[in-house]
Amino acid sequence: MRVVVLGAGLLGVTSAYYLQQLGHEVTVVDRHATPAAKARGLAAPADANPPATRPGPAAPRGAQRWARMCKGMRRRLTRLLDEAMGTPSKRDPLDHLVRLAAYSRKSARALRDEAGMPQGPRTAGLLNLFTDPAAFHVRTASAAHWSRLGCEERLLSADEAIGIEPALQAIRGKLAGATYALEDPVRDPTQFAASLVFLCRAAGVRFMTRHTVVSLEERDGRVDHVELLDAAGQPATLRAQAYVLALGASSVPHAEDLGIDMPLRFVREYIVTMPILQPAKAPRIALRDRQGKLRITRIETAAGEQLRVQAVVRAGLDEEAEPDSDRFQAIVRRTEMLLPGVADAAQARFETAMHAVSPNRLPMIGKTRLPNLFLNTAPGTRTWIHACGAGKSIARIVSGLRPELDFAFRRP
Repeated sequence: MRVVVLGAGLLGVTSAYYLQQLGHEVTVVDRHATPAAKARGLAAPADANPPATRPGPAAPRGAQRWARMCKGMRRRLTRLLDEAMGTPSKRDPLDHLVRLAAYSRKSARALRDEAGMPQGPRTAGLLNLFTDPAAFHVRTASAAHWSRLGCEERLLSADEAIGIEPALQAIRGKLAGATYALEDPVRDPTQFAASLVFLCRAAGVRFMTRHTVVSLEERDGRVDHVELLDAAGQPATLRAQAYVLALGASSVPHAEDLGIDMPLRFVREYIVTMPILQPAKAPRIALRDRQGKLRITRIETAAGEQLRVQAVVRAGLDEEAEPDSDRFQAIVRRTEMLLPGVADAAQARFETAMHAVSPNRLPMIGKTRLPNLFLNTAPGTRTWIHACGAGKSIARIVSGLRPELDFAFRRP
């Protein structure tokens, strides 16, 4: 069967690989010059390669209002149907994410072994810190359940956590415990992505780079073709028997034009970068502060070693809370409490970024109301963590096979 995958990010490339392995003829379309460009650090700046649009007559104002109203009605109806049918993702999204991450690790390791992909160095891991004893007790109580789902995190006492990361010695009296997971090589996607693109090409996957998706055209209840613009702005048409939409947040307008609801919410990411003053006392591995909701990473830059601290909040909640300056200062204070004297707060640099994510943070994988259109998209998330599991699952769904994973797959 001829299958077109729209989007050559890691989700699109892994989808293409597994589809080809199941015997399909696969074409992948992407606006970047090379597949998996973002994962490989080869994406052009956003303003250097803006998405092309095909000029056309503007709809009458009344027609635009009617279209917006119909779109809103479709969204409300879809949500009511989801509630009536008891969509699994609304009950336990975290369980689904844990299962998907475990399945992805297993699939990535199998792929690496079968294809002879280079092992690559492991990262040092991720240490989740708990300064609230009650929160750590809850995590401890759920350990057996998470282990059954495939979670590979180890529970640690405060002393064990300090043994792994001596930088935490300063908060020994405040540390209730921690969890630790060695990060899989696929969490650093650069080498993995390059190898996967090579495997796709070797297997016969065709990549149409520098092509922008303009629209998906429906006919007789199916996607009939995709309209594209090439690098020169010339129109092109692509037809297949099945289509996989893997364009991240850019999937949303295309899906909604076809009457497929893909609700998103916006989150704001706060990023603080500070020069490291005491390298010997700086963390060697990535830290996640569960109570402060911070992720702390030691990075190398042209200016030397830096401490990068990130926090993400819902955009709506952030607008109703303190201003950005207060939130940044709170991040700096919390970091100084966890790692006193390690970084130079006086030279801190502040950034913010907006991301669109699904309401429950689950990737959207599965079928749509159009029998030959499928979704594999995860706006605003670290898609490389679950890329192999999502790609393998959507390939089986497109092929009419049952997924191996127990997950909240999208239903038509």
